[in-house]
Order: sequence, then C-alpha cells, then structure tokens
Amino acid sequence: MRRFFFPRKLSGLFLVLVILVSACGLPKGSSSPVFVEINTGQSASTAWSSTDSLYLEDGVFNPGLTLHTWWMKTTIQNLDLNPTRLFLVLNNPHINRIDVFMNREATPVFKAGDRFPFSLRPVQDRDMIIPLDIGPQDSVEILILLDKAGETLAIETEVLTEAQLSKKRQGENMIIGLAIGWMALILIFSCFFWLRLKQSSALFYAAFILSNLLWLICHWGIGFQYLWPDSIDWASNSRPVFNLATIILFLLVVLQFFPPLQKSRWLARIMWGFIFLMSCLCLAILVTPEDQVSIYAKLLALRFSFGITILSFLAVLVFLILQWRAKVPFAGYYLAGIGFLMVFGVLILFDQQGFELGQTYGLLKFSTAFGMMGETAFIAAAFTRKAAAYKFEKEHLVFEILQKEKEVAEHIIEVQEEERNRLGRDLHDSIGGMLASINIQAEQIFHQYPEAAVEKLKQLVSQSIQEARSLSHNLTPPHLDQFGLEKVLQNHINLLSEQHHLDIKFYAQVKTSLSKALEISLYRICNELLFNIVKHAEATEAMVNLIEENGNLELIVEDNGKGIDPNKQSDGIGIRNIRERVNYLKGELSIDSNSSGTTTIIKIPIHA
Repeated sequence: MRRFFFPRKLSGLFLVLVILVSACGLPKGSSSPVFVEINTGQSASTAWSSTDSLYLEDGVFNPGLTLHTWWMKTTIQNLDLNPTRLFLVLNNPHINRIDVFMNREATPVFKAGDRFPFSLRPVQDRDMIIPLDIGPQDSVEILILLDKAGETLAIETEVLTEAQLSKKRQGENMIIGLAIGWMALILIFSCFFWLRLKQSSALFYAAFILSNLLWLICHWGIGFQYLWPDSIDWASNSRPVFNLATIILFLLVVLQFFPPLQKSRWLARIMWGFIFLMSCLCLAILVTPEDQVSIYAKLLALRFSFGITILSFLAVLVFLILQWRAKVPFAGYYLAGIGFLMVFGVLILFDQQGFELGQTYGLLKFSTAFGMMGETAFIAAAFTRKAAAYKFEKEHLVFEILQKEKEVAEHIIEVQEEERNRLGRDLHDSIGGMLASINIQAEQIFHQYPEAAVEKLKQLVSQSIQEARSLSHNLTPPHLDQFGLEKVLQNHINLLSEQHHLDIKFYAQVKTSLSKALEISLYRICNELLFNIVKHAEATEAMVNLIEENGNLELIVEDNGKGIDPNKQSDGIGIRNIRERVNYLKGELSIDSNSSGTTTIIKIPIHA
C-alpha cells in the first residue's frame, strides 16, 4: 500500500539540528559597556552629565516588563589608524522610539523606531542599528533614549565592522530562510492533509502554522521592513495579535484532534474558556487605537496575556498527558512537540532573567523559531501517521464492502441456483413424468389404432419429453458437484449436437480447482452462448475452448453461422446476461462477428 510521503524518522529534528549548528557559527562583535538610568523627564543635557547610572559592562540590559523609558550612554572607540565605519547594533528590532544623541549634543541626530515609518531608520535593516563614522584612533559618545514603556525591553549592544555586519546578516538570513521554508513546507503538508482527511483539525492546524509563520516574520522585524513599512500601529500590534492567534489555533487543534475523554471534559471547558478570553483580548488590541491605551493598561494586558499563555500550555500539557495515559493514538507526538517547545521557552525565560546558561548568542536569538520548528515536526508527524492510518482504514473498509457485496452476490446466485434446481426437479419429476405416461398411453393406442394422427401425437409427445429434459438440464447443471465443470459441459454439448445436428468441438484444460459459484457462472455463460448458436446462428459447426493461462480462464466460443446483427449485438437479452456475469466476475468480454461467423472471447481471473 502506498503511504503518504513525509520525513517519518524525525528528519525534521535533523533539520533543526543542522540549523542549530549553523546558528553556533554566527559572528558576534565586541560588546559595548553601557550606562543606563530611568528617564524621569530630564533633558538630554542632564542625561549627558548624570553619573548616577547603572553600569553594564557586557552591554546587556534586560529590565523585562517596564513602565519607564530609559537613557543609555556608551562610548565607541576606533583603535585603527584609519577612519572606519562601525555599527552599533542593539539586537532588538521592536523599539517603539529611539532618539540618538552624539558627542554631548542636546539635539538628536535622528529619531526612529516602530512609531515612525521604516524608511526613517538610518540603516535599512530589520534590527535597530546606529551607523558611526569614526576617525583614526578617535571615539564617539552616544546617548540613546529608549521607549518601550508598557512592554518588554531587552538590549544587547554589539559593535560590528561593515564586514562583520554583512557576515552576521548572511548567517541570520540563512537561518531565517530555513525556518520560513520549513514552516511553509509544513503549511503545504497540513493543507494536503486537510484535503485528504476532510477533518477540521487539519484545517485548524494549517491556520496555526500560517499564524505561527506570520508571528515569526513579525518577531524578526521582517514584516515591518517589507510588508507594512508605513503602518505604524500595525507594526506594534501585529506581534501580540499573531501570538494570541497562534495560541488560540493551537488549542483548537488539540481539542479537534483529541476529542475530550470523560475525565478530561472539565479541562476541555477550561481550554475553551482560555480561547474565549484570548479572542476577546485579540479583538481589543485590533479595535483600540494604541495612543488611547495607557502604559499601565498595556502592562496589565501583557501580564494577563503572559499568564493566560502559561496556563494554556499547562492545560494542554495535562490534557495530553491524560490522553496519552488513556492510550489515545498520536498523543505522544503532541506531548513530545510541547516538550520540545517548552525546553526552548525555558531557555528564553532564564536568559531574560539574566542567568548565564553558556548558550550561544544565535541559539538564544532564534530559540523561538527552533522550538516552533521542533514542535511542528512532531505534530506534522502525528498528522502524517493519522493520514496514513485513515487511508489504511478507508481502503480496508472499501475492501470489506467489496467482500460483503461479493458474498451477497454469491448468496443470491446460490439462492437462484437452488430455485433453478427445484424448478428443474419439478419439471423433470412432474411434467416429465406426466409426458412419459402420455407417451406410454400413446404407444398403446398406436398398437390398437395405427392411424397417422396417432403417430403425429406420439411425435409431439416425444418432442415435449426432449424439450422438458433439455429445460430441466438448463435449469439444473446435471451432476456439477459430482463430475465437475468439464464433464458436465461435454455432456451438455453432446446433447445439443444430437438434438440439433450441430458439430461442436470441445477442448478444456483447467488444472486449478474452481469455486462452485465460478463453475456455475461458466456453465451458464457457455449455455447462453451455445443457445444463441443453436437458435440464431444457423451454424453447422462450432468450437468451445476452455483453458487456464497465467491465472486467468479463457473461454473461446466460435461458430460458422451468419453472425450477429451489429445493431442488435449489445441489445439482446442473452448478450446482456453474459456481459453482466462477466462483469461480476471482473472479466473481459470480446465479440467479433461477421457474415462468416462469430467468435466470442472471455477472460476471467480465477481468484477475482
């Protein structure tokens, strides 16, 4: 049986490992130590001269959810003897607003961020990058106002040369391309599964993959760079909207793929409640203008979203454990996928809390994509197995239906044959007996009154006896069980030859033991063909060949009669009966007829 194609031996994980290895090779520039402090409304001049700041030697600033805007100061030096262009990379593409001041100036050199069109960024890149042209062995002081109030803020300053930045982008673009390609491939497969399975879970899974893919595009800043560079509100709202939509769709996938068990219905109701709450939050984000939302409201919404996301994942985890313990098929795949995603989620949480895990920068930056790719690999494998099982069950059901139909048809044939046998016996025993008695009486009358009329009566009675005997034989294959098909056909052909003065040659070579139903059908087909020759062909010679060849029975019946009228070749009752029997036996029927005679060739598989 042909199976659906899919990486069945966790080739998806192999792809993820390849990407992880690639991520480890991403170049990392030198860190720039920074001073940071809360913006309490002070001017840039005050911020330049402030000394009460937090010093971060590694350039990593991660306050998490923040109510404030922040000032950040750093100094970039050029130790080269030649003027050079360096790039200060903040490694955060989603800063709402960034004001950049240089060399203790009170006026910003530029303003950019998600609150401004993408074209205003000094470097047209998905990340926030500040270009710096520095003279030989010179330095530049930089003051930056960072606005992520009401959201999560994480900065990791990195100083790169132009060559380093180009190499870094090449490596990251390769990872992003592989991740997007993988998700697109899973999307195609999920749509294919939906078309084949016709199940809502596959459709929800396709929507989940699409939403997941769009969230990754927004997360990396690609959406703002290429898809909506002038849509300021959507640049900020797209990430939470697609994030919520992804979680909603994943809950729907789980609920549709695994109908709740009796002991997990309460948990399913909780999951539906989460779906409702997140749908309301998603709708509120879409319909509420961002400038009308206070910082505290945004912070509350983020914390609520974070909390309900954690609770949703825990609910799904418990739900799947219950399904797995109940030995529900494919629950283990979902558990493995959730576990894979949670491992990378823990890495992100620990990193955001400042714990040093010894992981590479690239792994942490793309950990969400790695987790999603691993999760989709397991879940797509579950859909593949389910599709294969569904196909197998469907084919098995079709086979059982065909077998049942065949059994019913054979039973009908047996009932018909029993009725034919009963009619044949009645015809032979009752009418045949009465005709025989009449014939005896006619013999006695003939001896007493040898007139011509009595002779005529005797001939009619004799013909009636032969006709009754012939009809009885046609209705009941004589001694088919006892002598077999070949002998019975030979006897029947001999009888026809005597009655109709027709020279019929018969040859048979069948070694395989045939079923009773097949023998009866072959007898009926031969009988019908010979009947047509006797009644309509006006032939003097005929030939019947029954041979076994390559697992098929080949029946050839020829005569030298006048042929069949082309206009009536497929309309006759006899031909229709033969065609129906041949079709039932899954055989082939070929009739070649002209004025010199008719040749009928029938091929029937022995084990149809």
